[in-house]
This record gives sequence, C-alpha cells and structure tokens, in this order.
Amino acid sequence: MTVTNDTPAIPNRAGRRVSFHTLGCKLNQAETNAIAALFVQQGWQVVPFRNEADLTVINTCTVTGEADAKSRQAIRRAVRASPRGKVAVVGCYVQVRPEEAASLEGVDLVLGTREKWRVLELLDQLEGTRPDLPLVWVGDIGEAETYDEAPFISAATPSRCRTGRTRALLKVQEGCDYHCSYCIVPAARGRGRSRPLESCLEEARRLAAEGYCEIVLTGVNIGTWEEDGHCLHDLLAAVSEVEGLRRVRVSSIEPNLITDELIRLAAERENIAPHFHVPLQHSSDRVLKAMRRRYGIADYRAVLERIVAALPDAAIGADVMVGFPGETEEDFRQLTGALTDLPLTYHHIFRYSERSGTVASRMTPPSAGMTDAVDPVVRKERSAVLHEISRQRRREVARRSIGQTRLVHFERPDGNGSWEGLTDNYLRVKVPVPTPLDDPFQPVRLTGYCNSTLLGNLSRLVGAPTRTA
Repeated sequence: MTVTNDTPAIPNRAGRRVSFHTLGCKLNQAETNAIAALFVQQGWQVVPFRNEADLTVINTCTVTGEADAKSRQAIRRAVRASPRGKVAVVGCYVQVRPEEAASLEGVDLVLGTREKWRVLELLDQLEGTRPDLPLVWVGDIGEAETYDEAPFISAATPSRCRTGRTRALLKVQEGCDYHCSYCIVPAARGRGRSRPLESCLEEARRLAAEGYCEIVLTGVNIGTWEEDGHCLHDLLAAVSEVEGLRRVRVSSIEPNLITDELIRLAAERENIAPHFHVPLQHSSDRVLKAMRRRYGIADYRAVLERIVAALPDAAIGADVMVGFPGETEEDFRQLTGALTDLPLTYHHIFRYSERSGTVASRMTPPSAGMTDAVDPVVRKERSAVLHEISRQRRREVARRSIGQTRLVHFERPDGNGSWEGLTDNYLRVKVPVPTPLDDPFQPVRLTGYCNSTLLGNLSRLVGAPTRTA
C-alpha cells in the first residue's frame, strides 16, 4: 500500500473507543499523551488499557531485551482484550525491529518513531478491513535533522481523558549523538534535535492554563538542548518563570552536561525542584571507557559533590548497569562500594542486555580490552546485590527526612482517606486528609515510614516548609 505525505481530512469519530499502553521512559509517556490528545480532539473516548476498544495503541520500548519482550506481551494482551478492534504498534521497538513487530498476530498498523504521529490519519486506510498483512511505515530515523514540531499540540492528556493529576511531561529534545557502546537508543530515536525555545514556552504556558502546576522537562539527552547560543540552563530558567507553574523538574542529565550555572539556578529558584537524575552506569573507569561514557568516576563524584554543596537535601538518582562485557569481580566490588559511598538517594538498576547493532554486541577481547561476556546467572546475582543496596539507601534517606516539613505536591487520593504525592526532593508521601484539598501543594510534617512511603500530616504550624512554592 502506498502512503503519501498528504494529510487528508480526518472524519469525526465521536463515540469510538481508544486505549493506550506505554512502555519505557517518561519521554514515551509524554508522546503517548500527545497522541491521546489528537484522538480526543476527534471525538474519541479514551478507555483503560485491556478494556474493549475500537483501537489500541501500544507505544513500545526497545532499550533492553526485556523491554522487547514486554512490548510483545502488551501487544498480545491488546489483541485478546479487543478481538474485533484494531491494534497499532508504534515507537522504538518497531523502529529497530519492524519485521518482528509486523509478524505478531492481530497487529494492524506498524509505525516507527517519526511515523507514530500519523496513526489517526493512517487508520482511515484500514477502515472496514482486516488485512492479512498490517500496514507498515517505518522510515529512516537517521534522516531526521530538525525537531519535528507538528505532533506537539499538547504533551499533557486533555481534560476529557485526564486522571486528575496536575503534573505534566514537556518534551524539549529528541535523539542522541553520544552512541554509548551498549545503547540502541540512537538507532531508535535518531540524531539529537532540540525543540525551539518559544515552542517549549508556548506549551508550558498552555499546560499552566489547563491547570497543570508541575512540569517535568524530558527528552532523550536533554542536557544537549541548545538554540542560538542558549543552553538547558536558559530553557529551565525561562520555563520556571511561566505564570502558574509551582514546580519544574528536569529528567535525566548526563554528568558531563551538568554545569555550575544549572546547579546554581536550582538552588536559587524555589519552584525548581532540588532533584537531579545523573546516570552513572558504572564506577570502574575501565568499564566506563569500554561503554564509551564521557567521564570517569572522579568526574562523576565531583559533580555530585557540587550538587550537594549547593543543595544539601537534593534528590540525586542514578542509572546503574551491571554485567557489562568484561565486568570482573573487582569491578563489581568497586561498584558496590561506590553505591554505598556516593551521595545518591536512589538507584535504577539494569542488567546488561545484548542489543544487536550496538558496539558492545560486536566487542571482542582484543579490540575492547575486555574479557568474555558475564554469565546471565552472574548478572542476575549481582543485580540482586545492587537492588538490596538501593533499598537500604531509600530507607536511610526516608528515615533522615522524618521530622522535616516539606512541600508536597499531592497527585491523587488512595481511596482510603489519604492522599499521595511527592516532595520537592522526590520522596513519596502519604497523608490522611478527611476532606478534598483546595490546593494540591501543601506543607507536610514527615512523621514515619512504611512500605516504601513516607507518612506525615498536613502542617498548619507557624513557619515555612523547607522549600516553598
């Protein structure tokens, strides 16, 4: 079937039902929300995933082999839930493995990373049919050199399909030029491209006007954002000045891209959350070099020390990879020591996953200076050790916070007379609230810790919380 670039008029489909399922990162979630907005504007009703729907859209992930498996599992569940509906599979897994995605039973539409935005338009070409073969449209992601503006009508789910949350994801950047040896993301997302500053601000203002009071800036490698000499520091400063925004967060930033100006800005502006997610991956300089990371452990430690000096209570998270090819017992010992010693408040632990097409998948000992692949059983064992270190650190951080008063952004009731939310420094809190909250931002006195969640009470005492809106 021939697909053209001409966008036909899209008929109104009031009353039709669509469901969405997102795998992977916050960026994927932001994009799913934007696609959902397009459907709502055309009169579709958004229903929960695995409810019967006329169309189910699966926004996939391919960062690991496990992500691929979860994507396939979600597709099978969608087909079972809506045997008479259509299934569109879009995003990163499709971009990297289009034939595999198209071969799955029950799939009707297969769209790559750039093409996912045309799902509603291309659905017209499937109306009234159940083709033997799905419609597949996966372009060359390497051709993308500029930020594609068109899809971003709003990265927040519109009011008709919102769940009551007041925190939105704002996509500001796409793609990555770093090409770390283990990473498939550049193949799925393409080159680094920055969203224009005015476009970012326009959407931030729209989100604030729609009632969102917290925004998370997100992208693939947002530390590389730039426009006409402006950098991420300038973008963050401008977004933080948007009227109505009570809190702004930044998603993951590479350690070599965290500047003193960025840290200083977060320390000076009350509505910028004291929260940095700084990917570590490993603490062995030998492993970091083989990973093609752009720093050593001493550089990483220095970045964290600068953050803590300016923001003593900051949340600092890290991605950590275990089982990279050639990781020795000594490398792993160094890693456990680093996670115990570094001033991190939480960790995201990943087991190395072979990804066809990456540099690491082609590694041989002579060229890489590394030894054989780490046995999957050993990877699992080492991962379990790191997860326990991570759990201990979360408990330590939570218990140190007891007695503090923090400003909490409440997002949702739990159905049992309590509300849950996040502090400025990224701690989840549950508070008993007998009546509806007139303001989602409330000072909370932290009193205890149970089941990975801090407990507290609304603070009506004289005096401001540690950080205010």
